Amino acid sequence: MSDQEHPESPDFLPLRLWDLFMHPFRLMDNVGRWPKWWHAGLLILLINGVATTWVGPVVLEEYRTSSRSSQLDSLVSREQVEASLEKAMDSGERNKIGSILSTGLNSWAVTIVFSLVLGFFVKMAGGKGSFPQALGIVHWAALIPYGLGTLIKLPLVLSTGEYARITLSPAAFLPTEAVGNFFFVMLANFAEVTIWWGLLVVVVGFEKVFGLDRGPAFLSVVLPWALATGVMAGFRLVFGF
Repeated sequence: MSDQEHPESPDFLPLRLWDLFMHPFRLMDNVGRWPKWWHAGLLILLINGVATTWVGPVVLEEYRTSSRSSQLDSLVSREQVEASLEKAMDSGERNKIGSILSTGLNSWAVTIVFSLVLGFFVKMAGGKGSFPQALGIVHWAALIPYGLGTLIKLPLVLSTGEYARITLSPAAFLPTEAVGNFFFVMLANFAEVTIWWGLLVVVVGFEKVFGLDRGPAFLSVVLPWALATGVMAGFRLVFGF
C-alpha cells in the first residue's frame, strides 16, 4: 500500500519518528492535520543542547592546537577567544541545565526562522497552507539533520577528539590538512547527507500539505537554503569556524 492510503493513521510521537524515516508521506498527512511542531522542537532543543555541551571541550582543545590563521585573529587575539570559550564552558559546568537550554534554544530558534522563511517562499509560489503547518513540516524534517545527524556525529567527535573534521559528507574523505579550506567547507556545507535527506522530506511536506507541484516545492525549499548555507560557508571560511 502507498502512504497516501492511510489518511487516518494513528498519530503519536514514536510513530511520527518511525514515519519520518520510513513513511514520510504518511507523516506529512498527520503534520498537515496536527502540526505539533513544538514536539519536534523540544527534541531538537534537547538533543542539540546536550551534544553541544559535551563537545565544548573538544572545540576548545581543537582551537588551541590549530595553527591555521583566520580573519578572526586580526580582530580578536587567540587568547581572548580561548578565554571566552573557557568562560562559557566553566559556566556550563556550574549550570548544565542552563547550558543545555541556551545552546539547544539556538538550534530551535534557527529552525523556527527557517520554517517561517520557507513558509513565505512556498506561499509566494502558490502554496495553500498555514504557517503552523510550515512550522510542522520543517521541524519534523529537521529531526533528520538535527536529530539523527547529531546523534551520529556526537560519538565520532568524542572518540576522535576532532570537531571540524567530522562531517557526513564527501569532505570526510579529504586529508586532514584540507580541513577548513575552500573545497572542504563547500563539501561539508552543501553535500551533507542528512541535510539533503531532511530537505527532501520538507519538499514532500510542502508538496502534500500545501498542494504544490514537486518542481516549485523543490525550488522554494532549496534556493533559500542554498543562499543561507552560502552565507554560513563564507563566514566559516573567513573566520575559521
